[in-house]
Amino acid sequence: MKNHIRNSATWLALSAALALSCNKLIEIPAAKDQIENGVVFSDSTITSTALLGAYYTMGTVHSSMKYVSLYADEYAATSATTTNAEYANSQLLSTNTNNASLWSSLYSVIYQCNSILEGTGQSSPISPLAKKQLRGEAKFLRAFAYFNLVGFYDHIPLILGTEVTANRSAAQASSAAVFSQMVQDLNESEQELSPAYAGAGRVRANSFCASALLARIHLFQQNWQAAAEAASRVINSGLYNTKDVKPENVFLAGSAETILQLWMINGFLTDAAQLIPASATLIPAYPIRTGLYSALENTDLRKTRWISTNTVTSGGQTTTYPYPAKYKARAAGSPNPEFVMALRMGEQYLIRAEALAKLMQLPGSIADINLIRARAGLSALGSSLDQEGCLAAIADQRRIELYGEWGLRFLDLKRNSLLDVTLGILKPNWKTTAKAFPIPNNEIIYNRNLIQNDGY
Repeated sequence: MKNHIRNSATWLALSAALALSCNKLIEIPAAKDQIENGVVFSDSTITSTALLGAYYTMGTVHSSMKYVSLYADEYAATSATTTNAEYANSQLLSTNTNNASLWSSLYSVIYQCNSILEGTGQSSPISPLAKKQLRGEAKFLRAFAYFNLVGFYDHIPLILGTEVTANRSAAQASSAAVFSQMVQDLNESEQELSPAYAGAGRVRANSFCASALLARIHLFQQNWQAAAEAASRVINSGLYNTKDVKPENVFLAGSAETILQLWMINGFLTDAAQLIPASATLIPAYPIRTGLYSALENTDLRKTRWISTNTVTSGGQTTTYPYPAKYKARAAGSPNPEFVMALRMGEQYLIRAEALAKLMQLPGSIADINLIRARAGLSALGSSLDQEGCLAAIADQRRIELYGEWGLRFLDLKRNSLLDVTLGILKPNWKTTAKAFPIPNNEIIYNRNLIQNDGY
């Protein structure tokens, strides 16, 4: 955590640079070069600029998610780099630099949010209405970052302030304590945020973003009723549309499917260039694994809209490689800009479907599954489906619908205790302890109170 604790000026400079490059989108001017809390958070415009730094950092975290897909059973790797090998074999070293970057980036988001929460608590010049919005967004982003940290690392420090001495010696909290804090943050965020989005587009959290993340967290905690209710708040809001959005348009900037996107400079994801081959004759760097590709029915629109193929002849042998194509722009200047999808409606329907199935409200569960299937061009499931059948159908749809998104496949296998049976077959050297990533070695050196996860 040393990077995010020592370099508070760095994220503020990034916030200012971001505001300069996207002030039309967010409709605020650039921040001044000031780093003292009492000055930085003296008005809502400067605080908004600082908040954008947290959003931007969260967007950069997404570039690590292809490695989580590699760690699970979604992607393979055709380039034998050390990083690819560690993730593909689910044998991360504590010195892995990408793993260290994931940890530090997520804690950077948390530190930025903590600083905003502390600063707005002390700064009276900010109007009560603006303060509620800013604090609600900061609490949402903090919960979003903690969800990723606890999902990948299990026991982590629960940092809620910016005091350097306390943070550098913070011990790990239980997963239950972290989940409890996330729920508290999101409950407060849901009340503080407006249903309307701030600025243009859907790139800053509104109250339904908090509801959507709450739905996911309640699902992971097996709080079925709360999960169904939170998802229903989003679904019934009338702000979003799933069934009328074609699969190929889901990930475009501002699509009606979007609950929250993370704004990207120039309208494309930098890691898309690593997923999408530069030409039709090149072998993809991260092809879709056979198991995932085979799980899609031939008539499933997602098989051709969210996955592309390259057929390559090498050494007299011709091979077809499917590769991820949810995002299609691999360079700046695309006529159809894309932002990182953080939360979307497809997941909310599947969350509610699973929660309702667990509550034995099967007609509602089947209806939600069928909405996702219909959008994909598939026939409806019959009304006679029992609970086991519903849950199996939901697992299939989550695997397909949410592939490549924020490590959700890995987290689904983990929460359902399916990592060993799934990855143990696929990866000969799989160990049960690989259910948690290693805490980066440099963090343990920096904070001697951190205890390395088992197996590392």
